[in-house]
Amino acid sequence: MTTDSAATLRALHVPGSPLVLPNVWDAASARAVQEAGFPVVATGSAAVARVLGYEDGEDTPVGEMMAAIARIARVVDVPVTADVERGYGLKPAELAERLAEAGAVGCNLEDSDPRTHELVDAGAQAEFLAGVRTAAGDEL
Repeated sequence: MTTDSAATLRALHVPGSPLVLPNVWDAASARAVQEAGFPVVATGSAAVARVLGYEDGEDTPVGEMMAAIARIARVVDVPVTADVERGYGLKPAELAERLAEAGAVGCNLEDSDPRTHELVDAGAQAEFLAGVRTAAGDEL
């Protein structure tokens, strides 16, 4: 995906107009969503994890999750946004880099720790999100 795909995804977020993000779990479901006419596809962490043989909650090795996202992005011509749970323990810059390499131009990041199921401190979450946003530049 390109900077143009990121701009397309941003443009689809219109205040007051919900953006439907159909969740996909593999290349075949991504193609089906695109063929149905949706302008974007979104991965679902739980669905992808289960297809790969893992449970949700960051049990999937990060390399396998990124490879699944890359397969999905490779087969569609629309922007891909990825549910990457809490970031699989990656630092913001590495997370942004790996998502961009996989072809994702957006992401969903949870505000709870998958190990404790507790909310992350709001300040720490804001810092993490700001780090990802800064590292991503115009690509994510």
